[in-house]
Amino acid sequence: MAKPLSRGLINGKFKAMRIEHPGIKSLVAACDGARDGAREFPFEDKSYIDLFAPSHTGKSTAIKYYVENHVVPELISEGLFDADMPVREIAMKQTRVIHVTLTEKATRKSMYADILRRLGDERAHKGDIEDLRLRVYDYLADKRVELLILDEIQHLSQGVVRKIQDQKVKQLQTQGTEVTDALKNMMIHGLVPMLLAGIPEARVHLSVDEQFTNRNLEMLDFSPLQWSNEDHQTTFEEFCGELGVLIFSEGLMAEPSDFLSGGIPHMMWAACGGRLGLASRIAEEAVFHAAARGVDRVHLEDLAMAVDTRAIPNKYCLYNPFRMGVIEMSVAE
Repeated sequence: MAKPLSRGLINGKFKAMRIEHPGIKSLVAACDGARDGAREFPFEDKSYIDLFAPSHTGKSTAIKYYVENHVVPELISEGLFDADMPVREIAMKQTRVIHVTLTEKATRKSMYADILRRLGDERAHKGDIEDLRLRVYDYLADKRVELLILDEIQHLSQGVVRKIQDQKVKQLQTQGTEVTDALKNMMIHGLVPMLLAGIPEARVHLSVDEQFTNRNLEMLDFSPLQWSNEDHQTTFEEFCGELGVLIFSEGLMAEPSDFLSGGIPHMMWAACGGRLGLASRIAEEAVFHAAARGVDRVHLEDLAMAVDTRAIPNKYCLYNPFRMGVIEMSVAE
């Protein structure tokens, strides 16, 4: 008898999934453009790409997609890595485009240390701020880094959580401009273009310095998809269809799951609020329920159970559209 699928295995498979969509295409174009400009004009100061959107809209996954599907093939074609090496292993080892997640309550010193650790410095946390800064500059040049991606920019602040009408609201308090000054100086010195990613509230760290915001190269839109927007609706439907196929191709179900018929995309959209990351989590939970029931593919009932056990408890939504249908919200004029 086959061993039942565990939540851990299902979760791992879903984390490894990559689905291309218009947002990813715009990120690829922006990152390639920033790198092209830096190569063509190496001695000019650099700019940054702005990627701020709510959590679970696919920002970090899009960044991973870019590195794995665009940067890694470049490196293999140049003979810098063996084509037989796993793509994700190359993505972790390469330094052409580095993806750094900032430590919570980040300071200038911890940011330098985070960058150095990603670049392989065994002494990443050793030394004073000036020593760390100089080592970051040297490493970025020696490793020929073409794009520095800093994720979770909101970690540059301390979050104060308070209750307002039964909802948690995070107020971000800036710790001053020393970190943004450090980033600005890196761009002024022409070291490397950057992509800065985080939640929308994190823009406060950039907006306090007009010289910094004037270095913005492009703002990418990863906001939740709106069903009333025809292009957004098409994107969401295609995403759902691809999810159903990947669940099969990744060996999670014996047959492809039909996530396109019976109004499923609209119900899925209502359950996740148009956030692709949350749609993926609902599908992940539905696979668990389908596997537990011993069926060959994910059915509507599995999606309904997923909303009951994951989406509603985690406040993705307030009701179950797979049981009640989509409740259209009227807007008062």
